[in-house]
Amino acid sequence: MPSPPVVVALSGLSSTGKSTIASHLPIIFSPPLYILTVLHVDDFYKPQTELPYREGLLDWDCGRSLDWPRLEDAVRKWRDGVNIKEGTVNPQPSFRENTTILAGDDTKEQRDNGITKAFVEQLHAGMPIKGPAEGLQRRILILDGFLLFTPSIPVAFRSLLDLKILLRAPHADAKRRRESRSGYVTMEGWWEDPPGYFDKVVWPNYVEENKGFFVGGDVEGRIDDKICEKEGVKVWVGETDGLARTLRWVVGEVKRIVEENVS
Repeated sequence: MPSPPVVVALSGLSSTGKSTIASHLPIIFSPPLYILTVLHVDDFYKPQTELPYREGLLDWDCGRSLDWPRLEDAVRKWRDGVNIKEGTVNPQPSFRENTTILAGDDTKEQRDNGITKAFVEQLHAGMPIKGPAEGLQRRILILDGFLLFTPSIPVAFRSLLDLKILLRAPHADAKRRRESRSGYVTMEGWWEDPPGYFDKVVWPNYVEENKGFFVGGDVEGRIDDKICEKEGVKVWVGETDGLARTLRWVVGEVKRIVEENVS
């Protein structure tokens, strides 16, 4: 029998490691105790012809670029027990079945970001085999997206979120990572950021949407603890400490909210 479902919003600036972290969570929170689904918000864009413009450029990085009714419908169906497939990593293999993913030597990227196979195995080993209610499965939905709970997002959608996590990164680091990407697959084919896209579109959108969570609106400054507590937003403050530590923190936050939901 499943426990009450938990919806986790993993949000933040482009190129902060959200998708990398989300890709490891089904391995760490694995059956039989956990049933975890990852829903990629990038799969819920509007058609390119309906996207808004900013600074004369197509804007893929604002709330108006996403099809919120379709995304909300998918989340509600998941909460009702429907096995959604669009935008998901599904079905979820057990940790034992995932050993093929964890086999072999670590890649350079894994060594650089610290999320090695041994590190992921260590996090998985820290998961309980059975919780306070023996035999009760924990259903978790991870939403991986760049905007999920900021003011422009529909209130009806935000009300579905049980845990809101905001990842951050300094402007220079996020810009370097974003501009190192070759491009993105879209419904219409392929998209490459035009010159200046990060500073003209990505960063201004991020600042406008998230400045309320920071003192004085400085998104590279201190977190406004009172506002974040009021809005139920958890912000990772160790952005320079490496992605492995971010993953460990996210795992702790997800584990906490799930167990609170069971007890």
